[in-house]
Amino acid sequence: MTVRQILKSKRLVISVPDARKAQAVRAAVEGEVTPDRPASALQRHDECTLYLDPPAASLLARKGVP
Repeated sequence: MTVRQILKSKRLVISVPDARKAQAVRAAVEGEVTPDRPASALQRHDECTLYLDPPAASLLARKGVP
């Protein structure tokens, strides 16, 4: 699926396990929205839930649930 198709979804549920994804998670969640980081487009979706295990979330500046 393309990013455009994904963003047309009513609701997104994303699961990211493993420390190998920590840098990508940080870039997608805390970085600038840019075509260089396609997952960063999820920041613009109103109904996106992101589930991370502790290793995948380990590089995020903000810890915990809002």
